[in-house]
Amino acid sequence: MLNDLTNKLSLTLFNNDTFKAYFSPFSTKPVAVLMGDMFAAKVVTIKPENNDMYSLTLAVSGKVDAQSFSFLPGQYVELQVKQNGSYVKRPFTISSPLAQLQQDKTITLTIKKQSKGRITPWLANAVAKGELLAISPAKGDFVLNACLPENSSQQVKKEVLFIAGGSGITPFHSLLLSHVAHYPHINFSLLYYARANQHVLHDNLVLLEVEHANFSLKLLQSERDGHCSSAHLHAITTDLNNSAVYICGPNSMMDSTQKLLLDMGLAQDAIHLEQFGLASFSNVDVTAVRNVSFTTTNRNIVVSEDNQQTLLTLAEANYVPAKYGCRIGICQECKCKKVSGVVYNSQTKTYSDTGEEDIQICISVPVTDVVINL
Repeated sequence: MLNDLTNKLSLTLFNNDTFKAYFSPFSTKPVAVLMGDMFAAKVVTIKPENNDMYSLTLAVSGKVDAQSFSFLPGQYVELQVKQNGSYVKRPFTISSPLAQLQQDKTITLTIKKQSKGRITPWLANAVAKGELLAISPAKGDFVLNACLPENSSQQVKKEVLFIAGGSGITPFHSLLLSHVAHYPHINFSLLYYARANQHVLHDNLVLLEVEHANFSLKLLQSERDGHCSSAHLHAITTDLNNSAVYICGPNSMMDSTQKLLLDMGLAQDAIHLEQFGLASFSNVDVTAVRNVSFTTTNRNIVVSEDNQQTLLTLAEANYVPAKYGCRIGICQECKCKKVSGVVYNSQTKTYSDTGEEDIQICISVPVTDVVINL
C-alpha cells in the first residue's frame, strides 16, 4: 500500500514511476539522467543493424499520452547521456511506429555511427540493458499531417512519395508502419538508396508491401543505381505532379534530388526535407576577407575569403568558449547574439540582415565582418 502511494506521488510530481528513477542523476554510473524537462527512459535492447548502424529501444517512464510523452511519426527526440562527467544531448529520429509506444511504452532510435562522432560510436558500447537515459519531448515537423485526411476512409487525390538515402530511412520506417494500414486510400511509395546489403530496417518494409496494396517499395544500390533519377521516379509513381515528396539522406543526395524534382515541374511547397547532418554551404556567397570579433572573450579573428567554416568551428579553433549540443542546428544550445554583420544560415539557406539578432553559431557562416557576443 505504501509503495503504491509513493509511486503515485512520484508519478504526479516527476512523471516517473518511482522516486529512485527521478533521483538517478546523482548516480555515478557512466550514463545517467539529468532530468529538467526530460523524460527518464530505460534501455531495453541495443541491436546491431549493420556495421554502421544500431537500434536502441527505450522504455519511457511515466504516462504515455498526448499530455505527457508521445510523438508524431517522423519526429525525433534529443537523447541525453553522461560522458566523462558531462551531460551531452544528441538528436535521433524515432524509427519505431506509434503503435509500439502505445502498446508497450517503448520507442526505438536507429542510430548511425558517425566516423568522427563523439557520441554515436561510443554509445553503442557504453550502454547496457537497464541503464537509465533521458529523452526530450518529441520535436520536428517532418510529419504527414498536411497530407492526411481527418477521416481515414476519406478519399484523397495526393500520393505520398518518400526518398531515403542510407540512415535517412529512419523517419520513413516510422511513418510507413504508422500510416499505410490506416490510410488505404493514399498511395505511399518509397525509393530507398543504400550500399549493397546495407538496407537497414527493410524486412518490415518488404512485409508491409506484401500486405498492403497502397504501398510500393523500391530498394536501390547506390553504387549501381546512383542518386535519384527521373527514371526511378517514373518507375514508382504515375502522378508525380500531384504528389507530396519527402526526402531524407546525405546532403548531396538531397540537393540533387530536390533540383531534379524542381526541374521536373514539382512545386517547391510539395517538397519536404529532413536534415540529419550539417547542411551544405554550397550556396553561400563569400567574396572577401572577414573579421570576426568575439566581444566577451575579446578575441578577433581574420577569416580568409575561401573559408566557409561556421562560427562555432571558428570559435573552437581560437579557444573561444561556446556552448553547443547537436552541432546541426536542431537543439538551439549554441544560440547567441550577433551584434552586427551578415551571416549565412545553412539550414534556412538565407542571409541575415546587418543588425542585432539571435543566431545559431553551429549553422552560421560569417559573410561580412561580424561581431558576436561570445
